[in-house]
Amino acid sequence: MKKKSIFTALMALILQSGSLLNAQQLNPVGICYVEVNNNNMLNAGSYTLQNSGKQLFDVAIIFAANINYDVSKSRAYIASNNNVTKVLNDVNTYVKPLQQKGIKVLLDILGNHQGAGISNFPNRAAAKDFALQIANTVYTYGLDGVDLDDEYADYGNNGTGQPNNSSFVMLLQELKAAMPDKLITFYYLGPATSRQSYNGDAAGNYIDYSWNAYYGTYSAPSVPPLTKAKLSAAATWIQNSNSGSTSASTLSTLATKTKNDGYGVFMWYDLNGANNASYLSTGSNILYNENTLLTGQLYSWTQGQTCDPPLGLDATNITGTSATLNWTSSGTQTYNIDYKPATSTTWTSAAANYSGNNIVINNLSQNTEYDWRIQTNCSSTSKSTYLFAPRFNSGNGCATPSGLISSNNLGTTTKLSWDAVASASSYTLQYKTSAATTWTTVSNISTNTYTLQNLTANTNYVWKIQSVCGGTNSSAYSADTTFNSGFAPVTSPGPRSLSFNGSTQYLNAGQFNLNGNALTFEGWVKVNAFKTGFPYISSVIGIEVGDNNSAILRFGDGNLANNKLQFILSFGSNQVKLNGNTALNTNTWYHVAATYDGATMKLYVNGNLDSSVAATGNFTANGILYLARNYDNSRTLNGALDEFRVWKKALTAQEILNNKCGVAANSANLEANWKMDDGSGNGAVDATSNGHSATLTGMSDTNWKTDVPCPSSLAAKETKRGIESIAEKENEIYPNPVKRGEDIHFRSSAVGGEISLYDASGKLVKKENIDKENITINTQEMNMGIYLYKITSKNSQTLSSGKIIVK
Repeated sequence: MKKKSIFTALMALILQSGSLLNAQQLNPVGICYVEVNNNNMLNAGSYTLQNSGKQLFDVAIIFAANINYDVSKSRAYIASNNNVTKVLNDVNTYVKPLQQKGIKVLLDILGNHQGAGISNFPNRAAAKDFALQIANTVYTYGLDGVDLDDEYADYGNNGTGQPNNSSFVMLLQELKAAMPDKLITFYYLGPATSRQSYNGDAAGNYIDYSWNAYYGTYSAPSVPPLTKAKLSAAATWIQNSNSGSTSASTLSTLATKTKNDGYGVFMWYDLNGANNASYLSTGSNILYNENTLLTGQLYSWTQGQTCDPPLGLDATNITGTSATLNWTSSGTQTYNIDYKPATSTTWTSAAANYSGNNIVINNLSQNTEYDWRIQTNCSSTSKSTYLFAPRFNSGNGCATPSGLISSNNLGTTTKLSWDAVASASSYTLQYKTSAATTWTTVSNISTNTYTLQNLTANTNYVWKIQSVCGGTNSSAYSADTTFNSGFAPVTSPGPRSLSFNGSTQYLNAGQFNLNGNALTFEGWVKVNAFKTGFPYISSVIGIEVGDNNSAILRFGDGNLANNKLQFILSFGSNQVKLNGNTALNTNTWYHVAATYDGATMKLYVNGNLDSSVAATGNFTANGILYLARNYDNSRTLNGALDEFRVWKKALTAQEILNNKCGVAANSANLEANWKMDDGSGNGAVDATSNGHSATLTGMSDTNWKTDVPCPSSLAAKETKRGIESIAEKENEIYPNPVKRGEDIHFRSSAVGGEISLYDASGKLVKKENIDKENITINTQEMNMGIYLYKITSKNSQTLSSGKIIVK
């Protein structure tokens, strides 16, 4: 009995230690990172100690998966590149042989310049969602845990938030709850190191090990309450040709200090495919009094195939017993979709090799939490890793509304709409600013639209909607959906342009997703002075998140004259740069355009083709779009812009000529149109219904100028379409703007024709026959906002069109 009690106490002590490693582990514990972009994981199992025969490494870490950001869903997700995908999709080859030798295999996860990381989850729901993704990944692929690395997040990109004090601890709390039997380790670097306490709880209560992140140095992480037994003060980059790797002499020093100071962990980074036994022995002789031998074979590595899972994952039409699973499909690829109750470990296949972008699953249990996952089949031999969707509750039969849309963002008002739920008797709406913690609730909404009032202009808001199906039977709330309230329309004083000082002034147009195979940037630019110092760049318009995520129109580059245009798109991990041939002069208005049609990138100056280059495939440009700035303030524009537009199509040369001074706001594939005629205020309003109004940064009313490329007699004139000049329009319509409820008068000689009014989305709201020269239309039934009118003759020829403001 006494022996049994001692054994029981010993095992309890081991379990209480939180190491989750076996009792035969080394002291100090050996941690090994393998860069799978270049090296084979199996090499971590090829080294043993000469006398004891123990494996040199207790833990092998797959380096690395990423934290990416799905802008369409405002969601961080785990992304695996081609080589991590290869390892995870074949764990029988690359992971299980190591585990059979007693080596724990972890997946490292770090940022990827997309604004998402472990330190900026905005709330517990977001932290839990990512924790569940990690846990599902670990259990699906049979791993032993996760290594968290707070590098390369580039917090703030893609409209994400900056690091906060709650995120890291909330993630760890949810992660330990989701996978209590797995390891959680912390690469001690980044904002998370200073954000380890929240509501009296410490990050170290959930972390098993942590180590120094600066190779060749000796500095113990501070992760209370972890003791020396769980920390590595040493950080060793296994010596190779890289200048940053750790020399044998430095390794000896690090090992000696570790042993003398009693640290229980020793971290090795970047195990390669060479015979490193001699170098490793320098450390193991000091740490364990044993040489290291190469007792297994050395494995080479070939690159995996790129195959990504789809994004845009959500569940809609949740009825209690069924739900629709949705994603954004791509091309002709097929998908494997599985689901399960959250408490189950067994996945049920919804479909395999399935084409489409949604699928209905049935026979669910009511009021039950469900997980689902999806995998892309890129070919018969290439699959993506699984992407795990947000967990959903099957509900009680009262469906959660879907299809949430915000429109008519007019600064202080925004129209919200959603798909009607057949069983709903009413809806409950909640909204708040993105920065607020308290929701405002609007109950008893009888229709599937609602206009919010008294908003703060140019402010980010969050909203969600719930169905009420009678009595106390209500659905779950929809996922949080964001919008920007935009700017209130101003009465234009006439044609204007915007000027920029070349140092601190620019426009921030917010988040754009331009990914695809068709694009046009076009507008008017006048440069006061080109950049004469490094980097010799004057930005015009574009997105620049990184070399793998950009669409830019600018002047100059390191190997390009500072007064020549350059058009840049990202294809995969590389940028294609098209240099212009025409040298532009200062103090001169030019109409410039950059187009891509899936086969060719082109630059135009004043409607004339300037240069072109072949390019094929889909480009990536998903991030904040700026005008007069990209990357940083050293690349701002010293000059002026007017009539700038973004199209999700490639304009032809003739279309560019026709469009130079104005287009209809509802033109097909017109994504944004900044006429810059506002003349005052804090933003340049987007004339389309897409809500891309651009915030003036470092600017004031003095930046609006009357110096314009299209004078009043030409502005908004397209002779082929018969659109008349602003001066002519002002004579035929009055008053404009018009106060809601009052009459607006049209004067026209087109007897027998029609006057049509369209809202900002292009929807026809009123139509009147012209049976006399003066026509009156009442605005009582029209919401405040911007409307387009069109006057057509009796033979349907467009005679005139323009803008009306109802205030």
